[in-house]
Amino acid sequence: MGLTELGSPSELQDYLNANNTCVVTFSAHWCGPCRASKPQLEALAKDSPVPFGYVYESDLGDFLHTFSIRAFPTYVCFVGGKEVQRVEG
Repeated sequence: MGLTELGSPSELQDYLNANNTCVVTFSAHWCGPCRASKPQLEALAKDSPVPFGYVYESDLGDFLHTFSIRAFPTYVCFVGGKEVQRVEG
């Protein structure tokens, strides 16, 4: 499937609405661990039946607070638009 880059709050919301089950990575351009982990995430997403989305905090603005993001990267698994699992940092 590949890693889908989401560039705005509306793209993120549309992505969550379109995919019953998905993983979204909340990232930051300035975050070293985010940059270091992205190639492995792209490889994982390529062969996964579950869609993977990737969004930068700078593209979300205050909408980021909707998801209670406290660390970067944060990986969130959504089912039916609801968070079911989270890994921070």
